[in-house]
Amino acid sequence: MRSLLGTDYIDVGMIHYCDAMSDWEAIVNNGILDYARALKRQGRIRHIGLSSHNPLVAERAVLEGGIEVLMFSVNPCYDLQPANEDVEQLWNEDAYAGTLTNMDPDRQRLYETCQREGVGITVMKAFAGGDLLNAELSPAGVALTAHQCIAYALSRPAVSVVLAGAHTVEQLEESAAYCGASDKERDYAAALASFPRIHWEGHCMYCSHCAPCPMEISVADVTKFLHLAQAQNEMPETVREHCKALPHHAGECIQCGACETRCPFGVAIRENMQKANQIFGY
Repeated sequence: MRSLLGTDYIDVGMIHYCDAMSDWEAIVNNGILDYARALKRQGRIRHIGLSSHNPLVAERAVLEGGIEVLMFSVNPCYDLQPANEDVEQLWNEDAYAGTLTNMDPDRQRLYETCQREGVGITVMKAFAGGDLLNAELSPAGVALTAHQCIAYALSRPAVSVVLAGAHTVEQLEESAAYCGASDKERDYAAALASFPRIHWEGHCMYCSHCAPCPMEISVADVTKFLHLAQAQNEMPETVREHCKALPHHAGECIQCGACETRCPFGVAIRENMQKANQIFGY
């Protein structure tokens, strides 16, 4: 197949809709993954990709299958929901009937695993089919903007691209305007903190509301690297080097607590900085 760029290969060969463990096992055992690997060896595709809505299946594929690109559904409502083989359950009204607190640990681990393994995540369903942009349709009961949804997705570990769906040219233009949007327009923290039955208690959302730090520490970046390190039994070299490259480190924290007064989610930031200093050594 010839691409629009005039090359005779496809950059990413995608295996789609792998939501059940039996789906993945069929891909492995029925020759589909072998075929994708053969295409890669032949130079017909450059990378092997997979799409899924199930964090447990996706993580298994990343760890077992040499998957290099993962297309995954990411938004601040889906991220609360546990793994399920039925994608429709992610938007079932009953799933949001009670109070929900913090990101599902399987989803958090998937993002961190992809970051560690060098697997890039391309985001689908950032707007949940547009429902998150409408207060009456959103299970959160609060409307988000396209800019806020995109910024949220891009703040997750390993995410590199958001595929913004659109029904009209105007919607497409609105998403494209993200590139020139201000920090205020992209800010999702206040909106998430206002959700009536959804809470992120003590969970860092990497929103940077804690800034500015008097020591110029990027608290959100340090915390993200801390979470990545804590998820492993040993320190990943890439995490160590990325953290080391920051201009200021957790060891410079003077424990003034100004950051905690600005955090919408009640994160114990000073404690996190102490842990990061212990783990990274600076």
